[in-house]
Amino acid sequence: MILSLEQLADLNTKMLQRGAPVWDDGIGYNKPDFSVCCHIYYGMSYAQATDLCDRLQKYVKSQLPEIDITDLQESKDYYKKLAGYKPGITLHYNNDYTAFYFSYDSDIINIIKTANNRKYNADHKCWYVANNEVIKILDKLTSIADTENAKKYFISKYDTVITVTEPEIKTADSKIQLTITEKNQYINIRTSKYHAGYVQAVKVCNDRRYNSSDYSWDISKTDIPDLIKRLQNFSNEIDITGLNQYISTEKPEPEINLIPLQNAQRQPFSHQLEAAKFLLKKKKAILADEMGGGKTTSAIIASYNIAGKKLVICPASLKLNWKKEILLVDSKAKIGIVNGKTIVDLNDAEWIIINYDIISKHIDSILQTDFTSVTFDECHYIKSINNSGKPTANRGKTALQIAEKIPYVFMLTGTPITNKTKDIFNTLKAINHPLSKCWMPFAKRYCGAYQDQFGWNMDGSSNRSELNQKLQPYMMRRLKSELLDLPEKIRSFIPVEINIKEYDRLFSEYMAERENIEKGKQLVKFNALRHLLAIQKIPHTIEQIENMIEQEKQVVIFTCYQEVVNQITEKFPEAGKITGECNSQQRQNTVDNFQNGKIKIIVCNIVAAGVGLTLTASDTVIFNDFDWTPANHAQAEDRIHRIGQNKKCNILYIYAGNAMMDQKMSEILESKLANINKIIDNKEDNMFNELIKGL
Repeated sequence: MILSLEQLADLNTKMLQRGAPVWDDGIGYNKPDFSVCCHIYYGMSYAQATDLCDRLQKYVKSQLPEIDITDLQESKDYYKKLAGYKPGITLHYNNDYTAFYFSYDSDIINIIKTANNRKYNADHKCWYVANNEVIKILDKLTSIADTENAKKYFISKYDTVITVTEPEIKTADSKIQLTITEKNQYINIRTSKYHAGYVQAVKVCNDRRYNSSDYSWDISKTDIPDLIKRLQNFSNEIDITGLNQYISTEKPEPEINLIPLQNAQRQPFSHQLEAAKFLLKKKKAILADEMGGGKTTSAIIASYNIAGKKLVICPASLKLNWKKEILLVDSKAKIGIVNGKTIVDLNDAEWIIINYDIISKHIDSILQTDFTSVTFDECHYIKSINNSGKPTANRGKTALQIAEKIPYVFMLTGTPITNKTKDIFNTLKAINHPLSKCWMPFAKRYCGAYQDQFGWNMDGSSNRSELNQKLQPYMMRRLKSELLDLPEKIRSFIPVEINIKEYDRLFSEYMAERENIEKGKQLVKFNALRHLLAIQKIPHTIEQIENMIEQEKQVVIFTCYQEVVNQITEKFPEAGKITGECNSQQRQNTVDNFQNGKIKIIVCNIVAAGVGLTLTASDTVIFNDFDWTPANHAQAEDRIHRIGQNKKCNILYIYAGNAMMDQKMSEILESKLANINKIIDNKEDNMFNELIKGL
């Protein structure tokens, strides 16, 4: 006999009442399934019903003797077929809010965070959503979760659910009227009466102010076209004809004709010229092509087409590379490189290259010099902001001062949003994007901002598709697959056996204590295990290097640890290395020698050498160990898989097959690297969070 969802919920309640504690009885937990079973309610999903049947079978003899175990097995098989692959949502209705229970899923969480009134309960591990928003959230979740029964349950409990009916057709005379007054770059709009849909549509505008004195809104003229589109949904209720005069009738932008490159040492690709035209047309914009697509050359060509002095701000390790790239575009260019202890007369050169860490020391000279263009390479270096939307680091504050003064501002990055949506806000301010005019509306709309007992939390993400749409006019992002006919890239995850004794001891200690260890301390323990595994794998990496040398191949090795670098370079004294200890000149010399074939092996720190380098002399990369951030691996891989590569690229990941942690990390990384664009745009959590869940 198949048990209904209601019958399963009743059985669960009986089981909990027969010896198992409930939240408020103070007895304590005496069943391993208690923490799950106490969160089962009517309206459970098919996936949760499957799980509940499985758990209840354990208690048939002791707490549920009246139940035939075969009924539970049949029910389990039945609901398993219905469940499919979607995660389940369970609800618990209360008077003012409804609790959402589900297994951890970042996509579900991001949708719940779009609710205006929601809060996470860490004790019960659930989300509270205001009852008037539950149906809206369940509708949004339909595509990724099993919500059918949850919705039926909620509707049966919520007696004020508003049913959607066909709107009554109203005449023009009965419509809400708008009183419109111009205020320079704004228009003031006052409605004849309150309309909730209108208010919500206005609040989406990037640049708007509310006037409490007359209940009106000041809205930027640039926001009016989008506002009109949103108000079309209420065209039977609101007369919006008065706004049509503010729809822009802009003429097509004139074609950009690039100056011929008279002194170029190599000819650019067509997509690089296209990007240069985009930057010149926009004047202040983001070039976010995928790593290896040739962004540097595009920015140089754009700046070359602008009369006057050009400024380049980049990480310290990339200053010499920028000089090299400029000379490839214009061999006669006069270039000055500013170093920390060197005072340079900025008037002596056409191009000035300076790194982020020292721009504050030279800010007066920079602001006094008439630069016509500035390029911020790896512009995510200026990402840090506080909860007021202000830069927290000197590099960010100074960068925005510079960007405000110079007419052409080019922001280059392969990772426009490195971790959190708020990370892009300084970049948007630098290019005067309309979204950057007011921080709090941006945070509430796109950063999932909410208040808890500690204040505002703005580390989330919301309305991501809308944000991406609004970035498009100011940002060019293309994948290498769209731009280049690059050779195939093949990843191989190679299991090896290591001495497991010390790892087993540390791992067993962690597993025994994990329930009582906070997340930060868990990370410390995992880092110790990760370091141990990295050292144990060195002999296997050396073996792979020797194999490549026998085949007369050049090879690049990446690691997170200096000790690994030291041991490999001790084995191969002729090898080059790039780590955080190398200065710019040492770094560039190593790259040049590798590209010229003078050295066959180069050992790199995955962070120090993960950006801005071209190592296309090799078609083989070996990763000795794993970084927590998948994007760092993608960036490192692209040191060889970029413009200039004409051979099939082999990417080898060494992992300890007899160590569960390394095995899990390899599985997680392989899955994430399967969709590079998803990683680069950071729609995924780092591997640490998934590793904890998987062990």
